[in-house]
Amino acid sequence: MRILLVHPECQSSLIGFRLAAMPEPLALEMVAACVPDHDVRILDMRVDGNLLGTLEDFAPDVVGVTALTTEVYAAQDVLQMVKQFSPEIITVIGGMHATMMPEDFYLPYVDIITLGEAELVFPHLIDALESGRRLRDVANIIWQDGDGYFHRNRAGSMKMDMSNLPFPRRDLVEEHRDEYFWLFSKPDTAMATGRGCPFRCNFCSVWQFYKGITRQMPAERVVEEIKTIDTDHITFMDDNFLMNYKRETAIAEMIKAEGIKKRYGMECRTDSIVRHPDLVEKWAEIGLSSVLLGLEGISDEDLKSVNKGTTARVNDEAVRIMHDNGVIVWGAFIVDPMWDRDDFKRLKDYVERMQITQTQFTVLTPLPGTKLYEQRKAELLTNDYTCFDALHAVTRTRLPREEFYQLYANLYKQRSLEPYYHLVKSGKMTLEDCKRGKRMLDVMSRWELYLEKDPVLGHTRDKVKPSTKQLKLLPTQVQAGK
Repeated sequence: MRILLVHPECQSSLIGFRLAAMPEPLALEMVAACVPDHDVRILDMRVDGNLLGTLEDFAPDVVGVTALTTEVYAAQDVLQMVKQFSPEIITVIGGMHATMMPEDFYLPYVDIITLGEAELVFPHLIDALESGRRLRDVANIIWQDGDGYFHRNRAGSMKMDMSNLPFPRRDLVEEHRDEYFWLFSKPDTAMATGRGCPFRCNFCSVWQFYKGITRQMPAERVVEEIKTIDTDHITFMDDNFLMNYKRETAIAEMIKAEGIKKRYGMECRTDSIVRHPDLVEKWAEIGLSSVLLGLEGISDEDLKSVNKGTTARVNDEAVRIMHDNGVIVWGAFIVDPMWDRDDFKRLKDYVERMQITQTQFTVLTPLPGTKLYEQRKAELLTNDYTCFDALHAVTRTRLPREEFYQLYANLYKQRSLEPYYHLVKSGKMTLEDCKRGKRMLDVMSRWELYLEKDPVLGHTRDKVKPSTKQLKLLPTQVQAGK
């Protein structure tokens, strides 16, 4: 079968975290790898928006689309365009949001919704489509019948052998390699060596998506994949890469023994770093250049409010360990809409005092699929998913909203260049890196840009639900999977 996998273009304004990073569509590369006997293409619409041209040229039998919450409408547009192009093409939607909120895709132009990890579902779905078998026999999908009814099938196994996962089909996006980056590293290659997270932060949907299950690739499998990568920089997309001391030590030692010379970026929890500072030292020695730290807050009260499971003292120590090893700290913090002026000042002072050169400030957002969403759903000011980008307050603010955004944007204005000076002097950054970082900060510090998608001051739309007269979900069949 000819299968087209599409990463939609997020409908957003000038501001956004894509200014700091845009990884390759790794999830789609993994989906492509798990159906090796079929002709697969990937269309990354963030860098190539020619959907109709690709449909005409490739003539796919199946089009699969993935989407995060902010990409829902863009994904819906892609699926509708595909059906308008050819009603015979089978349309499939999957990913984090579709799993958490499948009802957003109970639409006439959506044939199948896959639930959970694609590697456990997609190969079986494609086999059924190719052989003409009944869709009702495929686990972990919701499908639309000829009468417009949606049926939810039984849940299937969650077992996955991470050691036998095929290498991602990076060749399918290689023409765009120079467009993918992580902070100042461009081109970049993304790797995922684990799934899930054992922690229970209330703002995060990762542990909910993976149903509390955590898996990791063996060290040998990780190094095998690293050897296939040509770029100088690799970013590990695991939610907490330094979680397993024994495995991560083994990976570092293998990289050193193999003489592999690359630079690395990763995401880590601060408590993992503080427990094993020697592990950070090992990774710094083999090329660790930057780490995204989920600091989230600057006080124990802040951290407790989001169920982070760590302390402010641990955060401070983790930042110190990174600085001691010459690793760039990309500090991620949560801004509560109920903050007052003093709260903003305390955070800004902390960032400057700790010399955190790269920053990410996210507005506390009840994302669908999180515990926070369940707790705060009644407080939402909008159902427009494009507002759920963690850059806008989708609940009420204590301060006047314009002042909230002024103070929020001001967090990106850095008064001291000393940390950059030391990074350039040590060779961790170039002057061009500094200029690029400055351009990013200049955009993010323009408070008026945040108003466009504010649910009160800006232009938003409500989430459009399908007509119940047109589409029907059969409750008994949903429950029984019949």
